[in-house]
Amino acid sequence: MKNLSKMTVLGVFVLFLLVSCKPSNKYAGDWYAVGADGKQVEINFSKEKVMTFRDADGYEEEYEINQTATGIQNSTRYFRVEVEGASHYVVFENNKDEDNAQLVRQTNQASDFEDVVGDIIYMMNRDDFPEVE
Repeated sequence: MKNLSKMTVLGVFVLFLLVSCKPSNKYAGDWYAVGADGKQVEINFSKEKVMTFRDADGYEEEYEINQTATGIQNSTRYFRVEVEGASHYVVFENNKDEDNAQLVRQTNQASDFEDVVGDIIYMMNRDDFPEVE
């Protein structure tokens, strides 16, 4: 009986880990995005752990993703997403604003969000292409 309880707890823990690797509902779905160079793309984060970029000409690129961390720091919500072995972050600068986010590529080796240095690849909005200043 004791082994059965341990196996059940272990099974629930493994199931939790598998489910937690899927993209969060906070950023899953469609986004309109603009790069620093002004290039507009549509980005989709699917629940099947695929990120798709589609440009105005209909060209698509797909990448497998794996969410590896999430947190809130000083009202900034973040999700670390591994793309081809590199850390990227979906960052909501205002935790309460779920319609605007940034896709950031990490450029240093920090493991804590507070120490992350990165480049903003895209400014993202749920409803329309954001204006880039």
